[in-house]
Amino acid sequence: MKRSRGLPKMQFKERVYTCSENDARVAAVISRSGDVQHRSSVRCYTRQASAQVMMDFEERPNTDASIVTFLPGETEKPCVLELVDDDVYEDVEELRLVLGTPQSSSAFGAAVGEQNETLIKIQDDADKAVIKFGETKFSVTEPSEPGESVVVKIPVVRQGDTSKVSIVRVHTKDGSATSGEDYHPVSEEIEFKEGETHHIVEIEVLFDGVREMREAFTVHLKPDENMVAETQATKAIVYIEEFNSMADVTFPSVPHIVSLLIYDDTSKAKEDAGPACNPKYPDYDKTGSICASENINDTLTRYRWLLSAPAGPDGVTSPMREVDFDTFFTSSKMITLDSIYFQPGSRVQCAARAVNTNGNEGLELMSPIVTIGREEGLCQPRVPGVVGAEPFSAKLRYTGPEDPDFANLIKLTVTMPHIDGMLPVISTRELSNFELTLSPDGTRVGNHKCSNLLDYNEVKTRHGFLTKATKNPEVIGETYPYQYSAPVRGSSTLRFYRNLNLEACLWEFVSYYDMSELLADCGGTIGTDGQVLNLVQSYVTLRVPLYVSYVFHSPVGVGGWQHFDLKSELRLTFVYDTAILWNHGIGSPPEAELQGSLYPTSMRIAEDGRLAVNFKTEAQFHGLFVLSHPASFTSSVIVSADHPGLTFSLRLIRSEPTYNQPVQQWSFVSDFAVRDYSGTYTVKLVPCTTPPNLEYRLPVTCNPREPVIFDLDIRFQQVHVT
Repeated sequence: MKRSRGLPKMQFKERVYTCSENDARVAAVISRSGDVQHRSSVRCYTRQASAQVMMDFEERPNTDASIVTFLPGETEKPCVLELVDDDVYEDVEELRLVLGTPQSSSAFGAAVGEQNETLIKIQDDADKAVIKFGETKFSVTEPSEPGESVVVKIPVVRQGDTSKVSIVRVHTKDGSATSGEDYHPVSEEIEFKEGETHHIVEIEVLFDGVREMREAFTVHLKPDENMVAETQATKAIVYIEEFNSMADVTFPSVPHIVSLLIYDDTSKAKEDAGPACNPKYPDYDKTGSICASENINDTLTRYRWLLSAPAGPDGVTSPMREVDFDTFFTSSKMITLDSIYFQPGSRVQCAARAVNTNGNEGLELMSPIVTIGREEGLCQPRVPGVVGAEPFSAKLRYTGPEDPDFANLIKLTVTMPHIDGMLPVISTRELSNFELTLSPDGTRVGNHKCSNLLDYNEVKTRHGFLTKATKNPEVIGETYPYQYSAPVRGSSTLRFYRNLNLEACLWEFVSYYDMSELLADCGGTIGTDGQVLNLVQSYVTLRVPLYVSYVFHSPVGVGGWQHFDLKSELRLTFVYDTAILWNHGIGSPPEAELQGSLYPTSMRIAEDGRLAVNFKTEAQFHGLFVLSHPASFTSSVIVSADHPGLTFSLRLIRSEPTYNQPVQQWSFVSDFAVRDYSGTYTVKLVPCTTPPNLEYRLPVTCNPREPVIFDLDIRFQQVHVT
């Protein structure tokens, strides 16, 4: 036993080793235990699997050429496997290293341990085909003479495996530069043939004869049509610098950022406010004369803004990024930057470019960076530092004929809490791609006809959430400085913020629609809740979907926005003066011995949250349906496979006094409440037949038969989300 415990034993230290193809080699460690005072050796040889000899690795044969030797005292030795690095991309490949033929100078020999194999996984990320722009920013000077043009060359490169053919499309997109005026647009396919790694896209920049600030357009890379290569760095920006845009004019001092709350009393600001030629500038009595001598027209000053996300807990800040995204109601090129672009802790910087009275632009000066305060916001979140979707309230109400301004319309009201930096978005269509949805692009108008995304002049229905009004009539005077200043904030901005009560930190959006608009434009649907007894009137339910998003600007987020999305359905039930709408009932299965029809007449959720359904039946046999019968072991019952734990109470309300295909009215109520009742409900009714010549009389005399089954589909959730 002592000799056995002292036997030198060799085995792999790890079960799996992972390496990259371009590592050249991988070393699997062999450990020795037991008697290590003698010389020992073991063969370490390869066994191929998905990785192939010579193509992926150099073979270690099961011969003495693959021996790993331990000298006295050594406990670990590497078994080195040479890898073959090629240019062809491959998925993860595997092989095994195996130990065998152990030997030792000890008189008792040597042994291989339990872990006599190890798995080698070879990854090939370096050879993965990637197509991208060689650079993502380009600058070109606009031609100086009419008819001239300059060409900017955009390299598109392919890295990794080049053994297959890839096809990508490159196209331009307008920014502040306009295609056809500032440059010739491009939309072309690039084919990377076998072995090709580099293509050049040439874009012609034009002379437009207009003195402008720096303009820009973007170039985009579409995914590989052959789905061979991955596309990265798919967007490049091209800046067009004016040949003679910089006039010999500049502000006498750098601009500074200040809150509108203290714009009229900048002594409270930590820094001087505004550009030096603005009358609000504290030292304007000194700088004003300089501005006049330079012929600077402050009303023509060009602005742009830079922003970075709040610093992390470790104090690390993000780089400043230009805010180059306008929404349908805000501009990022005004003297003011709307609060939707930043949040508490954001770092903000302004760039101002002086313009003289001739319209010639001068040098651009940058303001010091300021940090938005976290403690003095107007509408703080309930939990400091946390943003998300607070509860909202939505209501549908019929105005009636007596309303003096909106008679016989349906009023839609959405109320939601506000926190600093939040942009509320509501629509009856599903919201997505906020980079496009919030932009001034026309697709917003076509996709969201019933939303607060439309300015008053874009609304296609009779009324909209936004109107010409720029001030809430319930608010007297200005609650805060410049709250209703169109020159400072912009008219479209005021029209949107008219719906915000800053004192209550509450948004309220109200609009009015007629039934046709709700159905044709807003995605609403009409469903009958059944018939009133006289069969002339029907209960009708209007259902309108509602999508609500709480949107926040994010300099580092996808598309520049982060959003928290909620969905609800609004319902309005009323009586409709028309013939019956449910003219086709639910029939029993055609193979059933006895036939009948079932007509849903109303569905509702009671105040305690339980589902209540009324329906009527028409027996298509001589007899009637009964709840139960002494001669039958089965009773009429309601079950639902979608809600197996839900039970129901079924009642027969009334029956026509006849055996000749009588109409009977029923109701069932769930025994407890759930949030979503949607699903298929099986109604099993016991038919009871009578002889053809038997007349109706009480008590009913009939013969029970096998239950008739009806499947009733219900799509019903709790009515109101708050």
